[in-house]
Amino acid sequence: MIIIVLILAALLFIYFNVIPGKGHTFAAWISLIVTSLCILGIVAHDYNHWGMKTETQTVNQSLVSSATPNLPLLLYRPLGNGTEKIYLYKTNDSQKKLKAIKLDKVSTKINHSKKPMLQIKTTRYVYSDNFSKIMFSVFGHNNELKQRKYIFAIPSNWKVISTKDMQKLQKQMRERMQATKAAVLY
Repeated sequence: MIIIVLILAALLFIYFNVIPGKGHTFAAWISLIVTSLCILGIVAHDYNHWGMKTETQTVNQSLVSSATPNLPLLLYRPLGNGTEKIYLYKTNDSQKKLKAIKLDKVSTKINHSKKPMLQIKTTRYVYSDNFSKIMFSVFGHNNELKQRKYIFAIPSNWKVISTKDMQKLQKQMRERMQATKAAVLY
């Protein structure tokens, strides 16, 4: 809607400047002010989410070991220089494939607790009122993601380990098992 108002105000500004008439100068100034306010509104909405508020949705899920139930681990895969991490997790034992955190506007935190839990807080922008929705809905910012926060609450006996280190451990365990089998056979 604000685009339509902007176009109409710009056309009226041009009309009142080109066609001479009584009171056209005043109408041209008014249409110029409306045009400027529309442009400022569009910029403020685009950069600062003007006319919007934030809503946070919290989801709590149980957390089970990323490896086997007997080995309490939370796995991560380092990115780049290793400061960023993708955490890989399971929410139940029957789950075959690990879930990965989403990387879009994400932050993670690991807390210690008695029971393993995962809390996902998703904050999104929504229109604060119907007027803002009518004026700015053309830009499609409704339900735009602001931030997603993963809070892993894990018991003190759990370990947080990278997938590379886990693969090294698995390789060492296989080699030891083979060495043990070879020693038993001879």
